[in-house]
Amino acid sequence: MKLVTSLATVLTGITFLSSPAFAQDQVSIGSSSSGSGPYVNGALMADVANKAQSDYRFSVQTTGGYKDNLGLVLNDDVDIGLNTLIDLSFAYQQKGDFADVPIKEQFKDLRMLFTFGIVPENFFVRDDSGITSIDGIKGQSFNINVPASFTHGLNVELLKAAGISMTDFLPGNVPTGQVFDEIQNGIFVGGSHVFQLGLGNAQRLSATTPIRYLDIPKSVIDAMNEAYDGLLVPFEIPAGTYKGQDEVVQTFGLAQVVFADANADEEMIYGFTKNFWENLEALQEQNSSFAGITPELGAKDYGVPMHPGAERYFEEAGLR
Repeated sequence: MKLVTSLATVLTGITFLSSPAFAQDQVSIGSSSSGSGPYVNGALMADVANKAQSDYRFSVQTTGGYKDNLGLVLNDDVDIGLNTLIDLSFAYQQKGDFADVPIKEQFKDLRMLFTFGIVPENFFVRDDSGITSIDGIKGQSFNINVPASFTHGLNVELLKAAGISMTDFLPGNVPTGQVFDEIQNGIFVGGSHVFQLGLGNAQRLSATTPIRYLDIPKSVIDAMNEAYDGLLVPFEIPAGTYKGQDEVVQTFGLAQVVFADANADEEMIYGFTKNFWENLEALQEQNSSFAGITPELGAKDYGVPMHPGAERYFEEAGLR
């Protein structure tokens, strides 16, 4: 496991000098940008794991996003990563964007731990923009995330399925963690981002700036699923999730997964997996990203090999 070097870690290490926990191994969880949904999820997972045992010290790490997490895990820059099932599956199969990258052979070392939730795609605009459907962004400045990110590629496919080209609007390229301030300040009329229901930054934006969440037509989702092997699922954003959002919003959701590489320590992975599922109720009370997930769904086989540590936990639970 890679030692995490930061001021917080150094200070924690000083504490270790006079504590029995001095021998703790540092374990990093690659998430995404600070303030994003994945960052919050990773922080909660780390907190649960730290409270449940004393052999390892887990910490969430900011990264360039889900696609970056694949390389960071394989290069041992982080120990555990968060991703979408789509990216993990496509990387392991070396297909799509992962067919011709220099490290494609290393993708066979990727290992699934479990699915931890389903998160929706959110297509939202300032109410004062007058936009009421997806094609209303034409001619407007609209954010679709950082070009290297999973969300950017997803948005390109979404807009293509909706008949909108990159020249039909002015694409913004800021990460999810920054887009809410940019929309509030009028830099963008809106954005299309993957984040959990009720994300704090999204709540704060709608509390200060009237925001409209738009439906994504089923025809668009069906067309996208031709490119994503049917892994996009229908999802409803309940009415009242955000201030001023009085009706259910129809969109799609993406399965979120935790992964590592084949060489990750089996005992650490086993304990991390066990601690997550034994504390699922507490996680669900803290964050809607974990709502609706069950151990049965978490253990489902999607074709990416499961890490032996995670497999051992699910076998003990009678789910493998």
